[in-house]
Amino acid sequence: MTDSNKRINYLKATVREADNDTRIKKWLLKHYRSIVQSQECCRRAFHRKEVSVNGQLAEETRILKGGDIVEVRYDQALVDREKLKAIPVDIRYQDEHIAIVWKAPGLSCSVFEKAAFYALTNTTEQEKFWSPYSMQKAASGLLVIAKTEKAKDEINRQYQKGEMDLSIRAICHGRLFPDLLDRIKEQELKEKSTMPKEEVQQNNNEKSTENDHNNDDQEDDQDNINRPVSDVLKSISIVNITRSNHAEYLTTVDLAIQTPLNGAALRKLMATQDRPIVGNSTYTRVLKSSKDKGLCMTTNHIALTHPTTHERLSWNSNEPDKFELLRAREHKFWKRRMDEKLETMRKAGISMDASGGDEFVDDMYNEENGKPLAYVLGEKEFCQLKFKVTEACLVPRPSSEILVQATVDMKPKRVLDIGTGCGNLLLSILNQSKGTECGVGLDISKEALEVAKENADRLGIKTAQFVEKDMSLLPEAGLGLFDVIVCNPPYLSEKAIFKHRLLEHEPATALFANDDGYEWYTVLSKVAPTVMHRHSKLVLECGKGMMERVQVIMAGWKTVEIRKDSHNWDRCLVLEME
Repeated sequence: MTDSNKRINYLKATVREADNDTRIKKWLLKHYRSIVQSQECCRRAFHRKEVSVNGQLAEETRILKGGDIVEVRYDQALVDREKLKAIPVDIRYQDEHIAIVWKAPGLSCSVFEKAAFYALTNTTEQEKFWSPYSMQKAASGLLVIAKTEKAKDEINRQYQKGEMDLSIRAICHGRLFPDLLDRIKEQELKEKSTMPKEEVQQNNNEKSTENDHNNDDQEDDQDNINRPVSDVLKSISIVNITRSNHAEYLTTVDLAIQTPLNGAALRKLMATQDRPIVGNSTYTRVLKSSKDKGLCMTTNHIALTHPTTHERLSWNSNEPDKFELLRAREHKFWKRRMDEKLETMRKAGISMDASGGDEFVDDMYNEENGKPLAYVLGEKEFCQLKFKVTEACLVPRPSSEILVQATVDMKPKRVLDIGTGCGNLLLSILNQSKGTECGVGLDISKEALEVAKENADRLGIKTAQFVEKDMSLLPEAGLGLFDVIVCNPPYLSEKAIFKHRLLEHEPATALFANDDGYEWYTVLSKVAPTVMHRHSKLVLECGKGMMERVQVIMAGWKTVEIRKDSHNWDRCLVLEME
C-alpha cells in the first residue's frame, strides 16, 4: 500500500431505520465524526466528491432512507495539503534556486517549511524544500529556503562554515551595555585559567565531537547548548532601552549570530548574564505584565552568497509590531508607578515641579523627584557602578554613559576628565579601560573632589588622581599631555532655573553657563589644546539641539564622530585638532 493509500479513511455503512429521513451530513457528523472530523472537513469531502450513497455521488443535502449504503473515501493527505496551502507565507524573495520567507510566530518550523513548499514556485519538481536552520514555534523571522539539491548543498556549506550572516533582534530583561560581549569573553578566560588542566582537556574533547546541526527541539543536547560565547555571538548592538516595572529596564538588541545557530545556546547565554530574553520557553523569562506577547525574538537580517550567481545578497526585516507594543506598555506602567511614587513623596512634604521637557528634568523625573532621590539615598548607579553623591556634585545621568563608551573605545593611556564632580565619568572609564595607565579628574569644587576620591577608594581604582582647578586655568595646572580629554560641561541656560525648580537642588556651577549655555565650550576650545598632543581626542557632551553650534564654536577642530544616547539624541561629540 502506498503512503497516499494509508492516508485514506474509508467508511462503508448501512443506514438504520431509526435514521430514516436524516440529512447525510448530519448523519455522518453524528455517527462517524472520527472519519470526517468536523463540519468544515465534512463539507469539503462532499465538495471533493468523496461521499456516495448506493454507488452514486451524493450532495450534503441528500436525505437518507433506511437501508441506504453510504461510502466515504476521506483523503486525509488532501486535507493536510489544503491546510498547508491555507497557511500564509510572506515571500520576500525567490528564484528557481532559493527563497527568503518570513515565518510568523505560532507555527512550528517543520509545518511552515511544508506550507512554503506549496506557496513557492517549484520549477524543478522537487518533493521537498529545505532550510539550514530552524526556529522555535514561538519565534518569528526570516528563513532561507533551498529549492534544489545544489542550492541545499551550497547553502548548508555557507551555514556550517560561518559564511552566512544572521542577526536576531530580541528584547531582554535588564539594561545591557555595549561591552557585554567583551565582559563575557573575559569571564570565560578567567574561568578557563582557574580550571584544572584535566577538566579543560575533557571540555575540549567534548567540543570536538559536538553535533553542530541546529535543532531547537533538541533542548537536552547540553554539549550543543554549553558553547563559548565566540561560538554563539559575533557582536551585540543596542537598539533601545526602556524602563519597566518588573524588569527595571528592557533592552532591545540586535545579536549578530555565529552560525551554525543554536537558539537554546543563545537563550542560555543571555540568561546566564541575568539578561534573559523575554518569553516563556527554556532559558527565557516571562514579563509578568505582558505574558500574552510570547517570545520576543526574531531573525531580522540574512546575508549570503547566492549558490549559482555567487552574488552577495542581504535581506532585512522590520521587528514585529508586538515589540513596540510591549515597550510602550511597559513604559506606560512604569510611568504610572513613578507618578504614584511622586505623589507619595509630595504627601511626605517633598515638593517638586516636573513641568518642562529638558533632559535634566527627564532624567530626574525618571528616577527622582523633589529633592533628587540620589541625594536622599546618597548614591547613584552609573555604568553598573554605584557612586556616592552629595549636593556638592551633579547627579550622574544615564545619557552621559555614552561618553564613557566613546572614550573606552579609543584605548587611551592618559585621560583627563574636566569637571569630574563625583568622578563617575573618569572612574567608569578607568574601570572599563584596563590599558589606561593614568586618569586625572579636574574640578573647581573641593567638596566634589572629596566625594570623587572616596568613590575611587570604594571602587578600588588606584590609577585616578584629582586636582582642584578652574577649567579656565587648565594651562597653569602642569598636568602634562593626555590622549583623551572628556568633559560634560555646564550647558544649561540660566533661564532654566526659572522653568524647573527641581534643578535648584544641584550645584549651579555644574549646571548653568552664560552665553545661552555655550560659555564653557568656548573656554574649552582655547584651553584644551594646551594639554593635548597632535592625535589627542576631545570627547564632549552636548545638550539637546546644541550640537551644531558647538561644532561652530570648535571650528578649528575635526569632527571624528557623533554618538547618540539611549534616547536617540545626538549627545556625544568626538573632536580632534586639525
